Amino acid sequence: MRNLLFFSDYIQQKYGKKLYRIPIDLALGCPNRENRFGPGCIFCAGNGSRARHLARNLNLHEQIARGIDFASSRYGAEPPYIAYFQSFTNTFAPVDTLRKLYSEALNAADFRVVIIATRPDALPEEVLDYLAELNSQYELWVELGVQTANDRTSEIIRRGHYFNTVKTAVNALAQRNIRTACHLIAGLPGENMEDFIHTAQEVAKLPFSAVKFHQLQILKNTELARRYQQDHSFVTPLNEYAYADILRRMILELPDNMMIMRLVADADPEDIVAPKWWMNKSQFLEFFQREFHHPSIFPQQQTADGSVTLYHPKYRQHFHSLAGADAEAEHKFIEASSIREKFAGSSENNPVRVLDVGFGLGGNTIATIKAARQYGGFARITALEMDSRVIEAAMALHPANSETFQILNQLLLNQHFNCPYGSVELILNDARKSVVQLQDHCFDFIWLDGFSPDCNPELWSYDFIRKLAGILAPQGEILTYSASFPLRGAMLRAKLAVGETEPFGRRKGGTIAAHNPEHITSPLREKERNIILHSTAGVPLRDFNLAMSAKDITDYHARLVAKLRKAGVPKWFKPAPANR
Repeated sequence: MRNLLFFSDYIQQKYGKKLYRIPIDLALGCPNRENRFGPGCIFCAGNGSRARHLARNLNLHEQIARGIDFASSRYGAEPPYIAYFQSFTNTFAPVDTLRKLYSEALNAADFRVVIIATRPDALPEEVLDYLAELNSQYELWVELGVQTANDRTSEIIRRGHYFNTVKTAVNALAQRNIRTACHLIAGLPGENMEDFIHTAQEVAKLPFSAVKFHQLQILKNTELARRYQQDHSFVTPLNEYAYADILRRMILELPDNMMIMRLVADADPEDIVAPKWWMNKSQFLEFFQREFHHPSIFPQQQTADGSVTLYHPKYRQHFHSLAGADAEAEHKFIEASSIREKFAGSSENNPVRVLDVGFGLGGNTIATIKAARQYGGFARITALEMDSRVIEAAMALHPANSETFQILNQLLLNQHFNCPYGSVELILNDARKSVVQLQDHCFDFIWLDGFSPDCNPELWSYDFIRKLAGILAPQGEILTYSASFPLRGAMLRAKLAVGETEPFGRRKGGTIAAHNPEHITSPLREKERNIILHSTAGVPLRDFNLAMSAKDITDYHARLVAKLRKAGVPKWFKPAPANR
């Protein structure tokens, strides 16, 4: 599918207006709950996806009246409507019961379209024949809960059927000229991009007319939430960008004439354990449609101060705080350090020497150059970055005649930039290798600004911090946004004085470290030092040869922490009880 064909546009074109869905709960339950495993699918909430404004004790006429009132007051909806039988399994009853329930519901309002959500294993022949009758009276759509084409995943999520059941059901519906939509979930436990694409390719082979996508949401009071809280490695929740990438690649595998009923699901934020998205539904839809037609390596996002940052898909993080990309560099590095005082009396022959670890979009280097100009000093900056594509993407954020664009352009072309108040040398390499080559240097300030330790541990190990300490001037300072215990543990064990800087964009402040304790205006509190030094919370990451992979670093750290815990080192420091 090369273009997005929306079901809502199809309805608008066919009926000359938008038809609003009126959710109806038949209270039929689910065979997977009642006949098989008991609790049902591990992701299923207790309400079976019932509309939020419906109460379970309402009869059908009350439900429909309330649904119409809701659609009318909120959206200005007028008849005709779509009857949407959404919650649980809406064909899970004897056909005579179904005939009675559907007749009562569909006679209660002016419905032209009927959408019935069900399971592929809840469609016996007599029910299929009754659906064919409905199809002759209304425009009928049957939504089949497919979720995945991977039988291995179906077992993990306790789906209760395999993909062959889906094939049988959709073909049986197609033989009766009943249009079907498949419901797919991206992000199920154990699945990766290969699995997602496989599901899309298998769905594309079947006579589905539409598709509904759903990012996996871990909801409270579900088996999935319990498993996730016990072991976060059981499933990796998808943020907006990861889901958008998966969604785009799945859609590209689908037939060009397949309609999209939904791209993203929503739920009551209070019920969501994970993922906690910062985009709302409309923001995501706008973002996705832009990315679908014009995909970018590093998607853009405006921050609270009006400046723009990028998102890195590998690390699954933004380059800057969404509280403000430009403001972050100013608050966390320039204002938090003593660099302004250091600029007094500096010159090209006596520069302030700065190492920018994790150059990224260049924000910290640009802020340093601007500070040198503002305070009449001169900064000689060495910037470390591994991926030149990031700098190319950063250039697109600025007008071609701007100072920032010119600096980034010169660095990309020549790896050097010079101006009356500063110079920058860009080194494109793994920062760990670059730092080793800088052992004869001496820096007044080191900005440590890699992605967070949990996803980019290579730049936060004790071994890397010790190298930074070795090239830090006696009166120098290391500053970073991170306040992680293992990082501060690495700094303390590298014989650095450690303190906290003011928070920006997050609850905790950043970290400052120095050889000279007089540079630390807000030292770590005794309680935090004890946690770091006397419990496993502060055990540093290790990268013995400065060449270990991220996985090897985190795996070694997990094994070391487990060993220490077994030896009696507590997870958190607890002071000894006072003598009485």
